[in-house]
Amino acid sequence: MPHKNTHAIRVLGVAALALGLAGLTGCASSGAEAGSKAGLGSSLEEITQLAKDEGKVQLIAYPETWANYKESFDIFSKATGLGVEVSNPDGSSAEELEAVRNLKGQATQPDVLDIGATFTQQAIDEGLVQPYKPSTFDEIPDALKDPDGNWTAAYYGVMSIGVNANEVDVPKTWMDLKDPQYKGKIAMGDPREGAAQLAQVFAASLANGGSADDISKGIEFFAELAEGGYLVSTESSSQALATGEAAVMLDWNFNFPGIVDEMQKSGVDLQVSTPTDGVFGTYYAQPLTIDSPQPNAGALWIEHLLSDEGAISYAKSGAIPARYETLVKNGAIPADVLEKLPPADIVAQIQFPTAEQNDAATKLIMAEWGTKVTGKMGF
Repeated sequence: MPHKNTHAIRVLGVAALALGLAGLTGCASSGAEAGSKAGLGSSLEEITQLAKDEGKVQLIAYPETWANYKESFDIFSKATGLGVEVSNPDGSSAEELEAVRNLKGQATQPDVLDIGATFTQQAIDEGLVQPYKPSTFDEIPDALKDPDGNWTAAYYGVMSIGVNANEVDVPKTWMDLKDPQYKGKIAMGDPREGAAQLAQVFAASLANGGSADDISKGIEFFAELAEGGYLVSTESSSQALATGEAAVMLDWNFNFPGIVDEMQKSGVDLQVSTPTDGVFGTYYAQPLTIDSPQPNAGALWIEHLLSDEGAISYAKSGAIPARYETLVKNGAIPADVLEKLPPADIVAQIQFPTAEQNDAATKLIMAEWGTKVTGKMGF
């Protein structure tokens, strides 16, 4: 399964990318100023030239099947001439931060991360990222960016349930998962390591009378499932589904399209639903790392993800672009691509947790998951 689970489009030309960066000197001035000491250019012309000299962007935990990244890599490389290298593609958000800690100052340090919302403040507190405001910064909702530019989210999704319909019925709600037919068949990763798994606890909490302020109801829900023998401990939910180890997987809506071929080859009838009793969505942020080896290539990658072309590529997988409102208003997303996004009524229900709520949830998970769930699952 893609990372954090540890668990036709027109080509964007260099000229178009340059136009997208045109606001860098003004809108992104704080990013350029902060990054100049680390080699980030202070003007559009300088950033573009330096990126060419750098030759590549180094990423981490960007699987090709996650949010349609394979297509994004291809578009970016064709547009800029830069290579795209990805280390530990299936790594978790926690592993991304660890990589920056361990590789800081080395040529193999990643330039840009793709971390869950619950890891953004930790990245800032530990000094692992540097401010950078992309040219589209003003079009991004406040909930999807750090006001100082320490991170900007390019996309978000909604937690969904995928099943092998050959084995079990398609659940409509989180509460449906308590049905005996799902016993021993629900794949579950560790929410202490991955943002997607923590989001599953958030969603289950909402479905059980909890809130974003207190996810204890979600922990209790999974503790009950673990006690009843419903959960299957796994680092790869899709693999568990493909091998028959499990018949149910929980993940972001935008990851299911990327595993359709794999499921078909394995004889799995993959059916996906978004539970109506616990609609929870959150974002993934793409910060530029501190003293990045290729800061200019990293800046161009961030600009690409937040461009119209990058947004459309995300939308093809069902990932909701951060600039969703602006893009829809401008008619920038083709109708056939817009249909791949979650229904408007589901999108309207998504309320992003605040940094304080994310922090509280993380602390509670670290304190209680081991005693209440881990031992019963074999983590």
